[in-house]
Amino acid sequence: MEQNKKKILIKLILFVFIIFIGLIFYFINIEKEVGNMKYKKVLVIGIDGMDPKITDKLMLEGKIPSFKKLAEQGSFINLNTSYPPQSPVAWTSIATGVNPGKHNIFDFIKRNPENYLPELALSKTNGILGTKYVSNIKAEPFWRTTSKEGLPTTIIRWPNAFPPEKINGNMLSGEGVPDIKGFMSGYTLYTEKKQDKKEIKSSNKIIQVKKNNNLIETELSGPKTKKAGDIIDIKTPMKIILSENSASLIINDKKHKIEVNKWSDFIKVKFKIGVFKEVDAIFKAYLVSIEPFEMFLTSIQIDPENPIVKISYPNEYSKDLAEDIGTYYTLGMPEETDAYIDGKLSEKAFLGQVNEIEKQRDKMFWKEFNEFKNKETGVYAFVYDSSDRLQHLFWDEEINEVIENYYTKKDAFIAELLGKLDNDTLLIIISDHGFTSFERSVSINTWLVENDFMKLTKELDNEGTLFQYVDWENTKAYSLGFNSIYINVKGREGKGIVEYKEEIVNEIIGKLENLVDKKTGKKVINKAYKREEIYNGDYVENAPDIIIGFNPGYRMSWQTAAGGFTKEVLNDNLKKWAADHLVDPKFVPGVLFSNIKINKKEASQMDVAPTILDALGIEIPEGIDGKSLLK
Repeated sequence: MEQNKKKILIKLILFVFIIFIGLIFYFINIEKEVGNMKYKKVLVIGIDGMDPKITDKLMLEGKIPSFKKLAEQGSFINLNTSYPPQSPVAWTSIATGVNPGKHNIFDFIKRNPENYLPELALSKTNGILGTKYVSNIKAEPFWRTTSKEGLPTTIIRWPNAFPPEKINGNMLSGEGVPDIKGFMSGYTLYTEKKQDKKEIKSSNKIIQVKKNNNLIETELSGPKTKKAGDIIDIKTPMKIILSENSASLIINDKKHKIEVNKWSDFIKVKFKIGVFKEVDAIFKAYLVSIEPFEMFLTSIQIDPENPIVKISYPNEYSKDLAEDIGTYYTLGMPEETDAYIDGKLSEKAFLGQVNEIEKQRDKMFWKEFNEFKNKETGVYAFVYDSSDRLQHLFWDEEINEVIENYYTKKDAFIAELLGKLDNDTLLIIISDHGFTSFERSVSINTWLVENDFMKLTKELDNEGTLFQYVDWENTKAYSLGFNSIYINVKGREGKGIVEYKEEIVNEIIGKLENLVDKKTGKKVINKAYKREEIYNGDYVENAPDIIIGFNPGYRMSWQTAAGGFTKEVLNDNLKKWAADHLVDPKFVPGVLFSNIKINKKEASQMDVAPTILDALGIEIPEGIDGKSLLK
């Protein structure tokens, strides 16, 4: 009996010892994991186009004290931008930590080598209603890695993150989300003013209407679909009943009141595809005047409460968000810049829209921040991008009221944020690029013609579009996109003729870098880069053969970007689009603020993703080009 008691006691002691040893190893492992995690949470805020020169000047003048406080207590350094400094290229490099040769985004626009036609580089689809969109990005963004590690992850309106992907949290796509037609923008102006017939014929933006007493009967043009082999616009009737200072829109048997010189609330519309199928969409109206009648409509956009294509993950998140904060713009770039440039929307109306967009973004930010701050760990990334549009349109040699107001409002936002941020959260504020002036446009295709690299079948008497009159059998090079030149390589391009590409590349670069503007006496191009000089990775073959780094003041012409021409190589920029960033990257770095000290004078965009992962104790994947700023 006594012996049995001893055996039981020994077993009990052994059991307790095993449990004790197990607990020791458990806590050692926990300590090890916590030790690897430098911060429990990471908050990333993007402010598209935030310029270090403007930021520095406003801090020195005491106009953005919260940013100055953050710079003094933490860090404020330049964030070197991508080659080229275009938003989709830059934000993708930031998200993935790799150069374009590894992530496969090189320009807003890429060419189809078989037929030379332009395609959007952001994502691909056949443009028919309901078609799935597919991302062209080939590298892993940081949110995919954090999700694999089981960390709560929230990504709101990150540019070029469409279509949304499955993550361990919520994602709402930003730049790249199309309107209901599959376009990146597309306003409509309804007017009874007499319009130029050529303008109406060449544009789907202007609709001439007639009043019958106080009634106008017209229609809304919606999504595209296939019918009898043709692609057609689906339309729905719209009646407009006019009053003294207002109008009522009758759509789908519902009445929506709008007032002169005011933006309407969001108006919902259904487009009937067939007997049993409808597509939901949203838009806003701005009633310019009753006499003569003129009404502006924004792009008709995907309804977040019933999206025809996925714009969020989970799919119902866009609806849940709308129920929490109200209906919101879903278009990737909803600011009606084209309408303002075309003179169809006043400055007051445009700035009013931007102000409303910013308020919507603030609601989105704080909703998710309040949930983020209550979590034990995780990453939250949010991008504001109206800043980019405002600086394109309201740039001046001196910082004007519009731009200063935006920076000061963001400073007030940062002040509120810093008051709510805990010590366990790493804060990183970034921009994708800065800004410089846009004074003269450069038609590279016209330059290629003048320098015998491109041949035409007839002389241009004005402007040519989409490689009009190009004699491909005698053409060595062509330009498409905002910084790109391609060689017409035999066996690669549909009608390629060049067998030894390197010789043509060297000749073009040598001549381009000596291009001088006779009007100003300035060199137009700082440097033209061979793709192999600046990119490495599995997708370098998809890159343009030459990437142009313009000097400040110069930018690719709008015509060249779409494969077109102007009569002269260099032309004054007469548009309201007064500034840009599509120059040599050395001239337009972005900014990086943080609530920690970073012992560097500048950083690379590719350092951001590894810094996020390192801060959360995640091993940085092989092949990442950037380095953690915490080391």
